[in-house]
Amino acid sequence: MKSEWFSWTKPKSLLKWKTRREHLRRRLRDDELGKVDVFCLQEVDEFENEWKEFIENELNMGVFYKRRTQKSNNKKDGSLVCWNKTKFELLDTLGVEFNEVTKTLDLDIKEVEGFEEEEKREHERDCVAACVMLLHKASNVPITCVSTHLYWDPAKALVKLKQAEYLREEIERWSQTKGNILIGGDFNSLATSDVYKSMVENDYVSLMRDNETGREPEYTNVTPSFTETIDYIFSSKNWIEKVTHRGKVKNRDLLFDGCPCEGEPSDHLPIYCDIELKKADAN
Repeated sequence: MKSEWFSWTKPKSLLKWKTRREHLRRRLRDDELGKVDVFCLQEVDEFENEWKEFIENELNMGVFYKRRTQKSNNKKDGSLVCWNKTKFELLDTLGVEFNEVTKTLDLDIKEVEGFEEEEKREHERDCVAACVMLLHKASNVPITCVSTHLYWDPAKALVKLKQAEYLREEIERWSQTKGNILIGGDFNSLATSDVYKSMVENDYVSLMRDNETGREPEYTNVTPSFTETIDYIFSSKNWIEKVTHRGKVKNRDLLFDGCPCEGEPSDHLPIYCDIELKKADAN
């Protein structure tokens, strides 16, 4: 994490990797987040050296990691899904590479020289998703869990929309169903965006959206110039009985000038919820 990206974080020692790593590990190990059965992380760097052993041995969880591709830059982070091995059995894994979106684009405009290659480069942003198919042992219900990170740039709304569409298509093709799917991640998109609308208009619901107010959490990303919700947990419809608990984001007054800050080692706030599955039909 480059300190110049987070000029508001004080003291600067909070941005040192060893400090952040220990704070992140403590969050996953000790507080309410440490009780979750499945969690999704994005922008995970140094997975083999810093996280794999910690997750498998200290958290005693299963993990699947997908590192980003490197066609547009040399960043080496990725997304991962972890699960409680006592409650879930791993059935299958899939890594989705959003650069493959270029194979689905309509590139019929040939009059402009170089258009096709330019359009492909526009969509080759090296974003990925990690997908696991898990068997919930108590109910014998298969569940597809996905961790994803869409492209960041607010000016590239179409790129993000195509990524969201491609992700749904790949998950549904791979799992051979539109049911029992959970997608958690950084969508880099507001709840008024086409990305969000494309999810809810294609049989997905946001599990963090309050039933009474119809609103998402007030914010998941906090900086001096941008305080909005851009992270979500989406679920396919008709297999969850209800959301029994939604975690609350920390009060804005406790976040100083923005994240990372004291008590919040990431630049995004965690979102999490408890769900109750529908009982299987006896017939």
